[in-house]
Amino acid sequence: MRIKFATLLLFFSVYVMGQEIQENIQESQTYIDRMAYFKQHPLTEGQIIFLGNSLTQAGKWDEYFPNQQPVNRGIAGDNTEGMLARIDEIIAAKPKKLFIMAGINDISLSRSNKKIINNISTMIVMIKEGSPDTQIYLQSVLPINNEVGIYSRLKKKEKTIEKLNKELHKLSKKENLVFINIYPSFLIKKRQLDARYTTDGLHLNEEGYTVWVNQIQYFVEEN
Repeated sequence: MRIKFATLLLFFSVYVMGQEIQENIQESQTYIDRMAYFKQHPLTEGQIIFLGNSLTQAGKWDEYFPNQQPVNRGIAGDNTEGMLARIDEIIAAKPKKLFIMAGINDISLSRSNKKIINNISTMIVMIKEGSPDTQIYLQSVLPINNEVGIYSRLKKKEKTIEKLNKELHKLSKKENLVFINIYPSFLIKKRQLDARYTTDGLHLNEEGYTVWVNQIQYFVEEN
């Protein structure tokens, strides 16, 4: 009985997180707690950093790449405005490489792709100005699977995700960045995330992270 109750509680917690992505992410307890953790574990110069939301936060990047020891700067529920608000910490550390994945939570808040691109573009300009030697890698947003998922705010957003990735590619060309299009590797059919790779239609399981790691391995490990 306790196991069933715990399972239901976990399901409810995930459901709430999926349904109530906050507009003002900086006011969320998750954001506040992670920022406190970052302060206690400051960056050092010349690291490889992963910046993103829950998909990034859940990645065991230092275990996937033990020789490079990347640092995880993902925050569950974060969006491009939240990332903009904390980009100064990353710029000050002058990372060797920065891997960015951003946009899915903005889409869930019904922000336009234009707004998302503007925010990411602002981040890129700030990074280039404050840390010009940092190699920036812009990763595509992953597909979703609404047949598996419980994220009502992402219903019928598959085309929006696909279009955002095209805009991210254009931005990468404009800013002379490396664009890593991992989106196709997760598809089971047009615009749909393969259920083998996900826990809930949005987040990834270990098999999903293996696909992600394989797609970026060269870029992380190259000198």
